[in-house]
Parts: sequence; C-alpha cells; structure tokens
Amino acid sequence: MKSVLYEIKPAGWLTCQLLKRLWRGCLVTKLNGFQLRDVTPPALPSQDWVRVRTLLGGVCGSDVAMVQQKQSPDSLLQAYTSQPIAMGHENVAVVEEVGAGVDEAWLGRRVLVEPTLGCVPRGITPLCPRCAVGEFGACENFSGNPMGGATAATDLPPGVSTGYNAATGGSWGETFVAHQSQLIPVDDSISDEAAVLVDSFACSLHAVLRADLSQVRTVLLYGAGMLGLAGAGCLRALDFDGRIDLLGRRRSLEPLAKQLGADEYITLPNSKPARFAEMASRTGSTVQRARFGNYMLSGGYDLVIDCVGSRQSIEECLKWTRARGQVIMLGTLQRATMDLTPLWFRELKLLGAYGRQLETFPLGSEQRTNTYQIVLDWIKEGRLPLEGLLTHTFRIEEYQQALRVAMSKGRYSAVKVAFDFR
Repeated sequence: MKSVLYEIKPAGWLTCQLLKRLWRGCLVTKLNGFQLRDVTPPALPSQDWVRVRTLLGGVCGSDVAMVQQKQSPDSLLQAYTSQPIAMGHENVAVVEEVGAGVDEAWLGRRVLVEPTLGCVPRGITPLCPRCAVGEFGACENFSGNPMGGATAATDLPPGVSTGYNAATGGSWGETFVAHQSQLIPVDDSISDEAAVLVDSFACSLHAVLRADLSQVRTVLLYGAGMLGLAGAGCLRALDFDGRIDLLGRRRSLEPLAKQLGADEYITLPNSKPARFAEMASRTGSTVQRARFGNYMLSGGYDLVIDCVGSRQSIEECLKWTRARGQVIMLGTLQRATMDLTPLWFRELKLLGAYGRQLETFPLGSEQRTNTYQIVLDWIKEGRLPLEGLLTHTFRIEEYQQALRVAMSKGRYSAVKVAFDFR
C-alpha cells in the first residue's frame, strides 16, 4: 500500500532550515523527511481492532505546521510521537477487516475514525483519571508508558493519535487500523466531502465547550482557517446569539465567515498602533500605550479563541480580552517569548483546548456524547452549512502539490485540502 511517511533526519532538517526562505519547496521533499512509500499494511494490534480503507484523508493545520518545521528541535511533543510517522488523522473510511473480538456488522460500513490513542485503544488498565471520565483527549498515557503501574494489552508506540505514530498507519495512506472504540458510523445522508470536515469542527467545538458561555456576549475568533470558521459555525449551532467577530487576512473568506454565522469578518493592517486602534473602536475600549511600542486595551471581548498558534496571535488575544474575560488556546503554539502582563494584571482565564472527548451535551444535561457525534448530528440536521469548505482534493501521488497548496492557501484560494483515495 502507498502511504506518506515523515521521519526527521537531523542533517536534512537543518538543511531545510537554511534553504526554506530561498526554496520553500524543500519542505515537501525527502530532504525534510517526507516521502511517499510502498509499505506493508499495519497489522491489527489486538483482536478488538479493525482495518479501514481510506476514502478521504484531510490535511490539518497541525500537519502543515510539521511540514513548515514549526516545532522546535526540543519540542515536548517528541515524547508523544514515534517515527517514521504515518501521516494523516482526519478521515472518512470504510471498514474492510475486523478482529476476532469485533462485531462483523462493522464490515463494509462507512465510518469516521476518531483518531485519539488514549487508554482504551491501547488496552491500558486501569484507565488513567482523564480517560476514566471520558476526557481521552487529555490522556496521561500517550507516551505508551502507562503511569502508576498500569498495564497495556498492546505494544503501541508513543503517539497521541492516528497520524502521529509508526504503528497504526494514517489517513494519508490507502489503509490504516483503528480500535473499535474509535469508530463513529457515518449516516448515508452525509457525503464523504462533509464527513472529512468533522475533525476540524470537533476540535473547534471542544474549544468552545471549554468556555463558560453564560458569561459571554462578544467573541473574537482569531484566525480564519478551518478552526476559526468552524468555531463560528459551532457557536451558532449551540444557539449562541451574541456577537461573533472573525479575524483573518483573506478578504475572499468573508462570505464563508458570514455563511457560518460570523457577524463581522475583520482584516487588520500590519501596523501595531492601527491594529489596536481598530480593535478598541470595535469593542468600545481604550488603548493603553507603554514604552517601545507596547500596547494593551482597557476593555475588549468577553471570549477570544486563538485559532492560529503564534507568538503574535496569543499576545494579541491576551491584550484584546476584557478584564476577567476568557482566552482559549486552540492553535498549536509551542514556544515563544511574549508579554504575559494581561494574564495576571487583567485576571484572565486562559484555557488550552486539544482534540476531542466525551462532552457534557446537551448543555446543562448529564449526558456525555462524543464530540464527533455531535458534529455529525448537526450536519445531518442541517445546522452546519459546509458548502465551499473542501476546496482541493488530490491523489496521494500528488502529495507534494497538496502540501504546497496547504502551505499557501491564499495563493491557491484554498480552505480545506484532502487526499482522495476513492
């Protein structure tokens, strides 16, 4: 089977660090660790696993961050990955083989594989405290080395999910394997093209549900990629009737932002004084200026969600949030030097959001529902308008061009990019 693999070679990685400003194409080559290979299909780790055949495999922003070398050489995430990484976690697929412990009724069914490799897929007993309450996105055992004397029924290597480990394969390959607990059936009324968007919406929904929306009337979604657009859609699907502003760079995305429920699509100048002045005007705030061009607002949004993950984005998110407001880090920022004064001085609530889990949903109930399932239900009910989001599909043999498009979405008018195995 064909699969895109990623394996860091220090010499090649450093060479690309030097070359990428002059030859950006080096990032999608073997020099940077990426290659399409014929590989042996991964084996089922145990009898309660299945093999699926990929239909569509999405390209996520975190995948693009790996391509662009945004992880520092000493990133803590190295402890939660294993190489060579079989790339791809966003997916829609068909079950083509089941282990002896899996109901054969799954055969031939179209599914989403919720990619998280927490305690249950690994067969770890007892479950870690987070997995025990359904918060598998915060599993303590992603490293494959169970904590507290627990034992594992499989020998899966480190990896937070499908697409970040060497054993399961990934959705940038023709087939991969999954534990039966990861399977979410897809209703016949939902197209492949809609289903492959579920992971992006689920990640944004999980972030939104981390907030206390009862205290929120104004929201800024910082970043108009899939996470920001999906965040607007999820807020409206939750019947949030407050103001939603979506900040982006590409004016061409304004129709999609409005389609998904944003009240205003904002683009800002590069000048820091102009950026702060405009955000102050929009929120009825005042600009506070310190020496050397350092700014902050008095006032701001009730809730700001960073959907980018850069030093500039998180610093501006903190500075554009009102006192005792909420900031959620959804974009995958790792290391940066920044001014954190607003965090303590304005008594902000800063929360991280990663992946998915069993959410307390409907809100106010005691029911627990997989984030993927909530999004699938909304799609079936017509609560999420998805037209125009999947803009580019490629055969896996075209992976280099697919990654070039994903890295330069403005140039190619791209939103979501996916591999098509059908």
